[in-house]
Amino acid sequence: MSHFNRGSASERQLFVTQLLDSLTQHGFVKLVGHGIHNSTVAELFEWSRKFFQIQADDKLAIAHPEGSEPQRGWSAVGKESSSALYRKGLLKSQMTEELKDAREHFDQGSKTDHQFPTRWPEEHILPGFKKSMEEAFEQLEEVATQIMAALEVAFGIPPGGFVKSISNESNASEMRLNHYPAIDVEEIMRGKVSRIWPHFDLGVITLLFQDSVGGLEFEDRRQRDTFQRIECSNSSEMVVNVSETLQRWTNGSLRAGLHRVNGPPNLEGKESGMLLERYSIAYFCKADRSASVGPLKHFAPTIDQQRYEQISALDYHLQRLQSAY
Repeated sequence: MSHFNRGSASERQLFVTQLLDSLTQHGFVKLVGHGIHNSTVAELFEWSRKFFQIQADDKLAIAHPEGSEPQRGWSAVGKESSSALYRKGLLKSQMTEELKDAREHFDQGSKTDHQFPTRWPEEHILPGFKKSMEEAFEQLEEVATQIMAALEVAFGIPPGGFVKSISNESNASEMRLNHYPAIDVEEIMRGKVSRIWPHFDLGVITLLFQDSVGGLEFEDRRQRDTFQRIECSNSSEMVVNVSETLQRWTNGSLRAGLHRVNGPPNLEGKESGMLLERYSIAYFCKADRSASVGPLKHFAPTIDQQRYEQISALDYHLQRLQSAY
């Protein structure tokens, strides 16, 4: 990312070319030099551990209610089902509703989002948590904006073609702390529970940090119905994936990255043992709620070329979340 922000013209062009190539071929890219300091990432993981260790009653007090509104606050293990959420989406899967995700998570929006405010734990429960999380949100917002600006260059569209629809003032993006409790392999083997079932993200792009436990896998587009493991060399390594809105904006030129979270390599193929607890941190860059998530004119100049309907980001989001809970 530093080559795009501070590099020469040739370095910038090489970066945007490699970025687009990887997102086109694989649906994701690994990013280093993104500007988020190692100490900031380490602090986020520490806050995540602290949050999920607070008393159950304190988490219940900020629980996200069932419904289609953007997620804010805490969601219990199994409360959200990725298989249900994406069964009728781009995945076109026959997954059943009984499948559950073995994770809990905390979701926050922008501090400028007064329509759907974040449900924060009281300050005395986690002193400094809200401040640190809001600062991290703003840093990740800036990185996401830079990535989208780089994709504007890569596609040859005018500056602001993407970025104008992910504005700071109307930011609908979300940041999530994920916690995957330790779980017995035997429960996974029964076929009704997974850390996360295969799915697409709803937004524009997702920025992800994962811990050393690993388990993130993306669809291997060279071989149908197979997944490739995305190793984590260090927790500051950022994985960026294409999400549903960007697929729609580009009229399918960029396809959303199908991904899941599986067990670590040392337990692959085994029928007993325990999956270690796992943490990850995600920033879901989303379109402004009033922005259309239909194809941009650069990718589909006429209506008959458009593969997706013109619909506001909020309406699309609400439609998709109705099946999640």
